Amino acid sequence: MGKPLHGERILITREETKAAEMAGKVTKLGGSPVIVPMIKINFLKQFEDTSVLERLSDFSWVFITSANGVEGFFQLLRKQQIKLPQELKIGIVGKKTEEVLHRYGYTASFVPETFDAQAMAEAFISFYTLNKPVLLIRGNLSRPTLPEKLKEAQIAYETLEVYETTYCMESKQKLNQVLSAVDYITFTSPSTAEAFVQLAEYIPKNATYICIGNTTEEKARELGISDVYTSTPYTADAMLDLISTIANERKINHE
Repeated sequence: MGKPLHGERILITREETKAAEMAGKVTKLGGSPVIVPMIKINFLKQFEDTSVLERLSDFSWVFITSANGVEGFFQLLRKQQIKLPQELKIGIVGKKTEEVLHRYGYTASFVPETFDAQAMAEAFISFYTLNKPVLLIRGNLSRPTLPEKLKEAQIAYETLEVYETTYCMESKQKLNQVLSAVDYITFTSPSTAEAFVQLAEYIPKNATYICIGNTTEEKARELGISDVYTSTPYTADAMLDLISTIANERKINHE
């Protein structure tokens, strides 16, 4: 049996530090990866106010919704030489986020079954029983779903931005050179879809778009991208499994 991706050309738009791993998996499955990062992640070196870190015992939960959030938060703690209070519970979203948290020596007390923002927020609110505020660890482009839901539930919270997502403007030329030659375009976050639309001179109609979850799919459709598929579960591996399934179905239909 041949490899499931049959030489399909797959555009990987995620940040450069994570693109190589995904590209390796594409190659192993018989595909041809095309790496063109759409975003850059910068962990913040300067903070106007880090006093929240001196009040960590005031919070019952710290909630982190991405692996970048874990990295940025714990880098900041190390820089400030601050340890998490033992009683502070940690909520996270996603397997990769949990893996990064484990690398820092911590275990999450709450991991939602689904990574959908709405369902995740509702699950956390039903799980939350303490009367202390929640600390949300975020990036500059993090979606407002969780803060809005906490506010609706009258749960006090504060936010701390620990990383910044920016468009990878230097990718524009390469992106537009390869656009006509790719079969699948992958979006691993709403921000990769937004950056793609900003940097691409046109949106290819002959490509198939694969999103990591409902939130990313909603953003892609909002931006005018059609022929969108969403993987389940919401992981990069599931995205590649989905592409393999689509590619095999199309190969059978053309035989």
